[in-house]
Amino acid sequence: MYTVIFDKNAEKMFRKMDRHIQQVITKAVRSKLSINPDLHLIPLVGDLSGLYKFRVGDYRLLCLKEDDVLIITVVKVKHRKTVYEE
Repeated sequence: MYTVIFDKNAEKMFRKMDRHIQQVITKAVRSKLSINPDLHLIPLVGDLSGLYKFRVGDYRLLCLKEDDVLIITVVKVKHRKTVYEE
């Protein structure tokens, strides 16, 4: 089982979201991402290589995965239209 951690900026983005969206994302992280992330994380390419995306409806979580310590760090949580912009 993996530990999922939100970094400071991702936590701030998450807290600004609607309460219903927060609940949906929390449920998906607990039921999918922390149990078996290899099935649900998709590696990104190009400028964002090294990161993974996790889809939750119209929202994306950009994550770092550390297999040696079983930690997934969420670095960004936004709507799919704007998540890849910097």
